[in-house]
Amino acid sequence: MIFGINSCPSTASTWRPTMASSSSPVSPSITITNQPALDTLYDNNNLVFMGQYGYSATSLTSGPVGIANSFTINYPTWGPNYHWLVSKTPTPALKANLSYQFSFGFKLGQVYGTYNRVANMTLVLFRYPDITDPNGSSQYFTTSSGTPLYSQTFTGSFTSNTQFLVTNITVTPTVDIGESVLALKLERTTQTGPSVTTIFISNMKFTLPSRPITTPTSFLTKDSELINIPKPPVALDVQDASTCPYLPTDLVHWHDPTIWSGGVVPSPATAITLPANKKVLISPCSISQTSIYTKITIPATSQLIFADASMNMMVKDIYVQGQLIMGTKTCRYNANINLTFYGNKTTSDTIATNFGSKGIAVASGGFISMQGKQYHYTWSKLSATAWSGDIIIYLQDSVNWEVGQQIFITTSVYQDDLRNQNEVATIAAIEGNKIQLTGPLRYYHYGGQEYQAEVGLLSRRIILQGDPATSNPGQFGGHVLVSGQGQFSGLQLIKMGQLNNKGRYPLHYHLAGNLTNSYITDCSVSDSYYRCYTIHGSNNVTVSRNVAFNATGHCYYLEDGVEVDNTISYNLAAYVHVIGTPAAGYTQYGQDFVQSSSLAQPADSTASGFYITNAWNTFIGNSASGGWTGFAFVNLPRPIGNHLTVPIIPSQFTVKVFDGNTAHSSGNYFEFASSIYVGGELTYNDNDGLLYYTNGRVSRETFINGVDSSANEIPMTFTNTKVYQSNRGVGHWGERVEVIGLESHDSRRPGSLFGEAWLHNALVNGQSGNLLSKGKEMSRQGFQFYDTYVQTILSNVIFRNFNNTYPSSTSSEDDNKVLISMTHSDEFKPQGISATNNITLQNCAAARIIGHNVVDTGSSRYFNFIDYDGTFTSRGVPTIVGAHDKWWQFDSTCQFNSDWQCYVCNKGSKEIASLQFWVPGLISRDESWPADSYVGNISLFGSGITDQRRTIVTRNAGVTGISNMGWYLYLTGGSPTYMKLWLSQVPFGNYVFLAIPYPAGTTFNVSCEYKYNSQYSYNFTMAASAAAVRSGDGKKYYFDQTHLFVKAINFRLDGTEKFTRGGATLYDVYWEFIIHISAKNTIVSAVNNFFTNLPDILPSSTL
Repeated sequence: MIFGINSCPSTASTWRPTMASSSSPVSPSITITNQPALDTLYDNNNLVFMGQYGYSATSLTSGPVGIANSFTINYPTWGPNYHWLVSKTPTPALKANLSYQFSFGFKLGQVYGTYNRVANMTLVLFRYPDITDPNGSSQYFTTSSGTPLYSQTFTGSFTSNTQFLVTNITVTPTVDIGESVLALKLERTTQTGPSVTTIFISNMKFTLPSRPITTPTSFLTKDSELINIPKPPVALDVQDASTCPYLPTDLVHWHDPTIWSGGVVPSPATAITLPANKKVLISPCSISQTSIYTKITIPATSQLIFADASMNMMVKDIYVQGQLIMGTKTCRYNANINLTFYGNKTTSDTIATNFGSKGIAVASGGFISMQGKQYHYTWSKLSATAWSGDIIIYLQDSVNWEVGQQIFITTSVYQDDLRNQNEVATIAAIEGNKIQLTGPLRYYHYGGQEYQAEVGLLSRRIILQGDPATSNPGQFGGHVLVSGQGQFSGLQLIKMGQLNNKGRYPLHYHLAGNLTNSYITDCSVSDSYYRCYTIHGSNNVTVSRNVAFNATGHCYYLEDGVEVDNTISYNLAAYVHVIGTPAAGYTQYGQDFVQSSSLAQPADSTASGFYITNAWNTFIGNSASGGWTGFAFVNLPRPIGNHLTVPIIPSQFTVKVFDGNTAHSSGNYFEFASSIYVGGELTYNDNDGLLYYTNGRVSRETFINGVDSSANEIPMTFTNTKVYQSNRGVGHWGERVEVIGLESHDSRRPGSLFGEAWLHNALVNGQSGNLLSKGKEMSRQGFQFYDTYVQTILSNVIFRNFNNTYPSSTSSEDDNKVLISMTHSDEFKPQGISATNNITLQNCAAARIIGHNVVDTGSSRYFNFIDYDGTFTSRGVPTIVGAHDKWWQFDSTCQFNSDWQCYVCNKGSKEIASLQFWVPGLISRDESWPADSYVGNISLFGSGITDQRRTIVTRNAGVTGISNMGWYLYLTGGSPTYMKLWLSQVPFGNYVFLAIPYPAGTTFNVSCEYKYNSQYSYNFTMAASAAAVRSGDGKKYYFDQTHLFVKAINFRLDGTEKFTRGGATLYDVYWEFIIHISAKNTIVSAVNNFFTNLPDILPSSTL
């Protein structure tokens, strides 16, 4: 058989098929006035049988043969007198004071008798956290004490065993309900008795009746209140029909036998190699559209050019050494061209060595251009909230989408993968930014000023897809791999990627080096088995205006840690799934994962929308909905894969540009996860050749050009960032970070920032208008200050809507509060490491402003921060906030706030200071002791203080308090013959006036040293009085036969040791300036190096 020659009319060089038109199908007018009814059906597939006992995996089975949408309830003998049917899927959103219908058919499996009498039923709508998870493994029904969203008890026709009798009840909620769990309680008059009994249920459904369509009264004109999220250019790519690749007359036709060896058009069943030095044009009539082409090879001197005419091509492999062209930037194709890839799962390289099978591979030196009609924008956001049952939605942008195309609408819930409320819909009509769908929405999608659900376009005219029959069983779809130059625009990729098969991704630049004019723009990837868009060993690539939906593994993917200078802009990733068990862990350090056949890249346990192994790339205007995290900045101590020997440390590169990006509905699997996550570490083990990944705390230190040098230190900087429905917003385990321009809404916290951290120009909103965010899934905190060795400044921040108690709160730290302490540890204690400036509180109850947890730890006792301008505390002057002990009551301006459990004081000239006493055998920074290992106390003295203002000292080193004050240390076991005092934080120009009791007759040697420079070492001399020590230069001591007095000053400091941002300053913890104190007494003997039984006498208040 000669393929094609009998169907194409000519082989002349001037002949061309009829080319496709750029015209869009005409949309009908949107004239619909009523939205159709929406039914949610229930059966044994989406219901679970629950009770206190008497349940099993077979409690619900299929219904009677021939009865559509029916199921059977199977009761054991002597079961309880009631049980529950609980829905696994969310109930549609319901509006207050509107009526809905719940109905079902009921039929007894046995004759009505003593043990199968149903007395009544109760329909209940629960909040999600309030009952046993219907999608979990337990059928034991539990409910919290919270009031259900709705409850109605009813009776019906429950006696017939011969026919289904319908019960229909009207449901009229009194409040808006965004989502709920429908549960039906069936209560009998008795237990189930000695015999097995059954009940048949048919056509159980919850109905949203047809209603008149109401146009929203207002539409959003911007997507954010505070920040600026950039959008791509409005203009479409300029087109010039004279440049179309199918026009030149030196092309030859695929269906021309004379160009082929032997004078015969090759069979699809053979491996086909294009003739050398030829530009071969494929037209619809040139090829078989019903046969599967085994392999097509394009030699280095040849081109395969598709006509802009609709066609279907089924193929296993295409190998491009020359050029494959299906449209160009200035001649984007309008035809509906469908490439379907066939092939069963294999590890063989059927395309070419190292290029795998079932797809297109472009060799180094090759070129591919596949560019279909441009739809713009490729994604937008709602301009008004869409409710369950709505059939019309409104976008923020006018788009050129078409009737019949598919779109997706992202979730507005927090736990995206656990409670999937993403929806795919089809366009029935479109008028600019107004879209009518072919059917009503099932879920609620929020579109308020705070944030809006994204709407993405899935459909394109050029489609690359894996054949479902060979792709689904092993999750083995097609793939496109480019080691040369590649240009892709306007493509739709469906069922592509090959699960856990490295290098086999939907669209993939592979070891292409420094590219020029290579890009992926306005494409869509959906239902992907493995990733979405990959840049591997390639630089200078642009990935822009693309969408991805329902993908497994990291989606937008920078692979080995060497990929730099790429631009990833205006892309959307949604509904991204981890591979295997989601990474979690009970501590900051998370869990460990190792490469295996079922987890080829162990970091896929934290699959993200955007996976970034080297930050030196540009990220602008992207959005990530769902995933373990939205943006994953994983730490690589060295490159992996093909680049193991490249001499860089990827994790030392800061982000080139990160501006205008959004992440939401993520971070829920791990206590310390966030929607933008700088953490975790991926390493290669030279011994076994495997990758190892930990998802938890790994510190990141960033430098200019990635080169470790103190002169090169540079922060990770995030600008104009939005997070919502997030666990911890922007999470950064590292040394330096600046978040400038942030909006956070409905998040547990807006961020968790380590090292030198600055949050500036931010809006932190504890509660939006989104109905789906008003549950009990998580408490909301405006920010949590860390407990040690960091520096955190919050400036120009608006905190809004913190005014309700979190019902499940167990302490102030997990309640709804604007600012909370971190108080879990006695080993880790705060220095002066936290400050605020220019804070605005909007709709925040006074009791919600500070949540300080009073517990028996040093981190609780020493909690503090400086309110630099008094806006946070409403004092109007610089203010120090200190913890609950009177230790913080340093002058008459100090007041104890019982709501906050803190002292609030005018700062004046004071600063926060911190010392560590190292006493051999008693206190050491190198050991960890229980929180109740008390060894004494420390008190304020002098400055007119006559009462006890003290706090506890434990065996864990560290005391933090107010500078330029007297600190009296009393150890209950006695004062030591030798101790060190590390001045961990005594700011330049400040001091601590220290007093320690000793027995009369004690003599002392007091000196100081700086570990790294001996010029700051001094031997102290005796002063004339304690007052002289306090007023002196810090190189003297005095002993009044009761107390030793020392003025602690760090002589190494010059005033530059500070972190200043946004009008606030925090002073560095400085290593290692030490004061040594040695004590001898020839009259009183020390016991085990301690002078014991010393009186606890507060030094004079006049000092």
